Amino acid sequence: MSVNTGDEYISLVDLVETDMRFRTLKEELAQYEPNSTEYLAGLMKAMPLTQHTNYRQFLKQQGVPVPGSELKPGFSPMYRSSLSPDHLVSSIHPQLATFFGLFEFAVQRFPQNDCLGQRVRLDGSGKLSQHYVFESYQEIQKRSRNLGSGVMTLVNLKRQRKFHFNDFIVSFLSSNRKEWIIADLACQSYSLANTALYETLGIDTSQYILNITESPVLILSKVNLYKVLEMLPHLGHLSTLICMDELSSNELSQLNGPLLPRRTNEHGERISVLTFRQVEEIGASNNVPIIPPKPDSLYTISFTSGTTGTPKGVLINHSHIAAGITFAMSLFRIPPHKRGQQLHDMCFLPLAHIFERQIAGYTLSAGVGLGFLHKADPAVLVEDLKLLKPDFFSLVPRVLTKFEAGIKNTLRGDSTSFLAKNVARNILDQKQARFQNRGGPDHSIINSVVFHRILIDKIRESLGLVNASFLITGSAPIANDTLLFMKSALDCGIRQGYGLTETFAGICISEAHERDFGTCGSMAITTECRLRSIPEMGYDAERDLKGEVQLRGPQIFSGYYKNPEETRKVLSKDGWFSTGDVGYIDAKGRLTIIDRVKNFFKLAQGEYIAPEKIENLYLSSCPYISQIMIHGDSLKTFLVAVVGFDFDSFTSVLHQWIPSLKGLHGNDLVQALNQNREYRKEIVKMMNGQTTGLQGFEKVNNIFVGIEPLKVAEDTITPTFKVKRAKATKRFQEELGVLYEEGSLIKAEKL
Repeated sequence: MSVNTGDEYISLVDLVETDMRFRTLKEELAQYEPNSTEYLAGLMKAMPLTQHTNYRQFLKQQGVPVPGSELKPGFSPMYRSSLSPDHLVSSIHPQLATFFGLFEFAVQRFPQNDCLGQRVRLDGSGKLSQHYVFESYQEIQKRSRNLGSGVMTLVNLKRQRKFHFNDFIVSFLSSNRKEWIIADLACQSYSLANTALYETLGIDTSQYILNITESPVLILSKVNLYKVLEMLPHLGHLSTLICMDELSSNELSQLNGPLLPRRTNEHGERISVLTFRQVEEIGASNNVPIIPPKPDSLYTISFTSGTTGTPKGVLINHSHIAAGITFAMSLFRIPPHKRGQQLHDMCFLPLAHIFERQIAGYTLSAGVGLGFLHKADPAVLVEDLKLLKPDFFSLVPRVLTKFEAGIKNTLRGDSTSFLAKNVARNILDQKQARFQNRGGPDHSIINSVVFHRILIDKIRESLGLVNASFLITGSAPIANDTLLFMKSALDCGIRQGYGLTETFAGICISEAHERDFGTCGSMAITTECRLRSIPEMGYDAERDLKGEVQLRGPQIFSGYYKNPEETRKVLSKDGWFSTGDVGYIDAKGRLTIIDRVKNFFKLAQGEYIAPEKIENLYLSSCPYISQIMIHGDSLKTFLVAVVGFDFDSFTSVLHQWIPSLKGLHGNDLVQALNQNREYRKEIVKMMNGQTTGLQGFEKVNNIFVGIEPLKVAEDTITPTFKVKRAKATKRFQEELGVLYEEGSLIKAEKL
């Protein structure tokens, strides 16, 4: 085993063929011609890799240090997956080194499989169907190529260039829907890079992205059409707006006539509005030959919704997404009884963010059907899940905590008998004890015959998760209590991952049924990790395996768009990406994120405070907390916080603690808490009592309470739930001042 420079990558095929630990898998595949369609299909069907090695041994040592890499002062050793310690893996096979190649292979293998689906309006009544209607992989391939051909035709006609010119960027502005994915696949067919605008971040951000990319074409939903028309006078390069929804001939006439703010862009190109279907028809008529991308072709520019400054455009190549899909395929386990069946996934998290794009990339490479909500509203999630019944599902912690609250409220509701409550409590207590003591799937007879029939199957059906083999969560910390409860209530593995936009989402993920859960798992086979010491924050990477997380490998981005200065700050010459996250690597080689670099301040007594570390500890310890912003003042000796609680689950608890609050709900309850010192004192004591690992000066002493005080619309939090500290502090300046004036609620008591 040797230290390499990070560019000696192999394929998954190479790993299986050369690593003796996968000898049995190699022998299984020997029946096929090497590199044949049958061989590659057999390899993909045989995943995950953990199924072909000693799994118990893998659980004990999931990540391993690379010998010889521990010699650099100020750094930990490099860590890699114990599944591939000698090499990093960049793709499944050189033929499958782009998302385009992976989707084409899926079409070849599963032409009639469900691909993209939604609920449809029934003729006459206008009511929604009570089932999902899917288009097949073959149909979606055809539509995407027609759309791509139409985009190439329109843009190049206006530019007076030949149809094969693909030197422009396509932009999207829409919530999740079929057309979003079709447009993405269309871009791939013609090696067109794309970028996604954020519906939640306002006009200024959209204008900035459209102008810096000089994008001539925007594919958008009807609900965003008039917002863009308002921006149009400030968009010099945009010439073609393609509406995902159907428009009547009268609407099109108005939009291309009196409602159009300007007739041409700054290049003299005519501005026009067309429908998605019109562009598909134009593309089908002209039939521009496809231009398959290469691994180093630009796939997307994903603009980060950072906590400070202007959004940075992360350059993601096809090689990066191919590596990300390889990571997912090498670790996601489809139960044996489901192999060969039609599987489904719900496309719920925003496609404008990289997490859902990685998951969608995996599903569309594996022949899985991808369903969409019937409207862009999380409130309809459970309704649609009950109809789609996905086999796996990706979500964020706040959705899991809402599920947890809903289950608990149902079990303790007035309509549930005392006997039923006791039975449910006993089942959940036994399940939780088993997970904590043993881990692994529960194959016991009492679980399948008794627990499932009495309780678990009913809970799964109530959430539409009756078919779910596992859930994936990421993007923010989650309370271990929530993970344990949901694993027990659903009898389902939950995998927690870590990644960034710059790493094309996940680069590590926990195992589904671990007893000692709460980590982000070990590195994927596609990425290596090391930690950098941060003496000013007290983190020693060499001694304690705590420090700034640095990553290298085929999933790591190539730079920031038109921003070499910011690129140089985070990407070293030898390929290490400095994430700005502080992590800890445990004895099993698993990563846990504990803090952020340079995000600290000093209190009056001289103690340094790392707010993000403290916030993460509260979020991961108190299941009732959904948001928190820690604030400190160099002239004060204690911390205060703006705290958002999940009142779906917290209200009944408050009513039990403080009987005088009974009858108060929602904003009335929040107002009562903020106006009463003693009420908030009880909550602060609860928060500090549930949270371990904090020193006395790191504990919150006073709080301002809200249902969802930090909002994307107010620019106090990013769409991925990171606190924009400067803006949030300004927004809550008056409330924070009141907290400091009121003083500590608990400083006379032992913290």
